[in-house]
Amino acid sequence: MRRRVLILLAALLLAVISGISLLSYVRGADRRAVQGKQGVWVLIATRHIPADTSGADVAKLTESILVPAETVPTGALTGWDSSLDGLRLTAPLEASQLLLRPLFQTPVPSASPSRRLTVPPDRLAVTVALSIAPQVAGDVTTGDEVTVYASCPLQPRDSDPPPQTRALLPRTEIIAIGEAPEPAAGPASPGPSASHQREIIGTTGGGQATTGERYVVTLAVGAKDAQRLVHASRYCALHLAMLGATVKVTPGDGVDTDGLY
Repeated sequence: MRRRVLILLAALLLAVISGISLLSYVRGADRRAVQGKQGVWVLIATRHIPADTSGADVAKLTESILVPAETVPTGALTGWDSSLDGLRLTAPLEASQLLLRPLFQTPVPSASPSRRLTVPPDRLAVTVALSIAPQVAGDVTTGDEVTVYASCPLQPRDSDPPPQTRALLPRTEIIAIGEAPEPAAGPASPGPSASHQREIIGTTGGGQATTGERYVVTLAVGAKDAQRLVHASRYCALHLAMLGATVKVTPGDGVDTDGLY
């Protein structure tokens, strides 16, 4: 047992001596490489470090090597600066790559996506699909006040009463026409078809032209009317009527096929 302990201690001592010898050799090699020249200790990456890594994490993945001063580029880190801890790496580093101060920048907060809709505080924005004719020949635009008519049911059965048309919403405001424009970096939009062309439509709050589907309209409605509008958009045919300056629309009994004339 005692002999086994002595063998283990001897092995451990040899390992320590080997490690010290290897370190001395490496340091000596660094010094030999700059023999006769002025040397500078610089920081290099010990392994691949991805971009956007925090400075504090990068500091744990570096080591110092001695190189000729004449080969050191401007901005090389000769030692870790704690002021870099809160910065982010702007480009990936590979193993043995030199650390340069310009690679560390202040993190830029991600920009929140801008919205084209401005919804009144006491209203909900509800979008419904309409063809050009029910959009007053496509002549409605943001800010217009319209009456929304609903003809229900959309597909009556033989046992149902005839479809009836009534003023669903006597007065409501249009806050957008068409879809929101696709993000600039998004995938390419599909080619236009005969029934759903994508076209330039100027319906943003600032009057700026945008590209999108022309056949949807977004209305500002109250909470109860939102439920009625969503339901009607699924089971009825909707039609918009632009309001004149003095006209007043009141919900009535409506009209059906039997009483049309």
